[in-house]
Amino acid sequence: MPERCGAAVRAAAVSDLDAMMFLDSLVSANPWSRQSLARYCEPAPADSHCAFVCEVSLSFSGFLIYSRLLDEANIDNVAVSPHYQGRGFGRALLLTALDNMCAIGLKRCMLEVRESNVAARALYENNGFVIDGVRPQYYKTQQGREDALLMSRRL
Repeated sequence: MPERCGAAVRAAAVSDLDAMMFLDSLVSANPWSRQSLARYCEPAPADSHCAFVCEVSLSFSGFLIYSRLLDEANIDNVAVSPHYQGRGFGRALLLTALDNMCAIGLKRCMLEVRESNVAARALYENNGFVIDGVRPQYYKTQQGREDALLMSRRL
């Protein structure tokens, strides 16, 4: 996989699960279970699930997972270590995943993002995603619930 922003991005393996779970617990109020993350790291029928990890000097810095249905992909989670946020690692993961989606013939990529997540929204908008709609009260927060913005882009 290509190196971007000084980070190596590669396909995830089952051996990455512990690092993925730890990172997800650091950055997410509702971290994924081991079983849920595992399906992205294991060989899947027709590449229905895919995961990429990002490393800097052999230090685990982030991951992106997506699922595939027919000719569309859905980015299911992106997590970057707080130490590496704002340094292009999320973009490196996103561009690698989009390249992979194009290479396997997918036509569209979709995702959901918290309305309050300004940094993630900027990342997606700067890489061709547009807002398609809103999923009201989708995410849990400490104060109640928050809307999810539905975004997509053609590949």
